[in-house]
Amino acid sequence: MMRIVRDISETEWKQFLDSCSEATLYHTPEWKKFLEKTFGYKPYYLFATDECGQMTGLLPLFNIKSRLTGNRLCSVPFSHKCGCLGEDDVCVSLLDEALLFQTAHGIEQIEIRDTADHHQFQESNTFCTHILELSQNPEDTWKRLDKGSVRWAVKKSDKRGVSVLSSTNHEDIKAFYDLNCMTKQNLGVPCHPWEFFNNLFSLLGGYVRLYIAQYGGETIAGGVMEFYKDQVLYGYGAANPEYLKIHPYNAFIWKSIEDACAEGYCSYDFGRTSYSNTGLMQFKKKWGTQEYTLCYSFSPYSRKSGLNDRESRSYQFGNAVIRAMPKPVYMKFSKTVFSHFG
Repeated sequence: MMRIVRDISETEWKQFLDSCSEATLYHTPEWKKFLEKTFGYKPYYLFATDECGQMTGLLPLFNIKSRLTGNRLCSVPFSHKCGCLGEDDVCVSLLDEALLFQTAHGIEQIEIRDTADHHQFQESNTFCTHILELSQNPEDTWKRLDKGSVRWAVKKSDKRGVSVLSSTNHEDIKAFYDLNCMTKQNLGVPCHPWEFFNNLFSLLGGYVRLYIAQYGGETIAGGVMEFYKDQVLYGYGAANPEYLKIHPYNAFIWKSIEDACAEGYCSYDFGRTSYSNTGLMQFKKKWGTQEYTLCYSFSPYSRKSGLNDRESRSYQFGNAVIRAMPKPVYMKFSKTVFSHFG
């Protein structure tokens, strides 16, 4: 007989994830601790066990209470894919339990960042991801990249003297954080708080790695990559706009791909992209990737579910206001609102 419980040992938890092909970094106990410490979200994790007490399913949920985005359960904040794990009947039971909790606590919506095969959930397809299949020989992977853009940019960056190194040094993380704030404000969106990256590296350990691009002794760009099982995920990237002409993004992405090939990883996920962001989609396609739709599931579904319309006047106005903020105001604003959008 199946039971649904709220707690289970980390040993059993990790053993289950090891046996589950759909498991991601976002299903791990480390990611749970990271979100709790960074944002103070309240977890509502559901574990399924069989008649022998062995773990057979997992639905990780956090309750985000926000005046901006509503009172919702999310599986899980700051992930691009994280769904219910287990056989079909197990997943249905876990989702049933989540729906009962939603009703009992007056929660407006449940968001599952994956397909939820349940009649009370409706899917939204506003995001995609691009995945590059890797070879253990970096040269074979190199040949898949677009010659006229990606390979050309990597070579140009190298010729101009851009160097790339992998680091978990505190000062390098701080330098990346500063670049990320600059990049996000140029895009007209809130930036991650310092605690986000500080906790990411202190709590996720070997699951995360920072690649920094340097030029003339200065850190000009960087990217945070997440490593789990046989896949690498490009998590976060930023660059000083003054140096974009020497292609630092291409430099650190290729270095991380080279390392992934040499270390035996099978795929490289370029992360989530909105279908409205056609320029970024084109950039990712030129790395020899295959595009996959990301299906998110909501109960109940509403027009506000998923991505805001980037072409709307309100979205454009908000971007303009953020870009015009003095840096101290922007930093304070970001720290106040960022957690609402997990």
